Amino acid sequence: MRRRCFPVLKENSRIPALLSKISPINIDAISLGLFVFARGTMTKTTKRHETIHYLQWCELGFLGFLVLYPLFWLIRLVQYRDGARAYLEIPFEREAYGHEGDSGYLSSRRSYAWLKYVRTSSNQS
Repeated sequence: MRRRCFPVLKENSRIPALLSKISPINIDAISLGLFVFARGTMTKTTKRHETIHYLQWCELGFLGFLVLYPLFWLIRLVQYRDGARAYLEIPFEREAYGHEGDSGYLSSRRSYAWLKYVRTSSNQS
């Protein structure tokens, strides 16, 4: 069994509120590399969602994630003409939202699991 590491959780942070000012959505928690920042106390579901993003960061590296995340958002924005819908259709978000309620997912997740969400939209899967 491979050992998984986990992000550093920073609760009661102002970072999500600051980033919400330039985002198409209201951010309650955000994974940035090795850290997860949350406005308040995180639920188990939020921790799991953000840990999925942390694993995606680990797979792609800092630069890879920073390039692909906004690129997927821009592609979906052109496709749907709605910033919030574009966000929900990002493959990274679809994986995280799809499995945030599954308490066993982090231990069974395969590397690059987000790839299966690249070619489909949420109403096609």
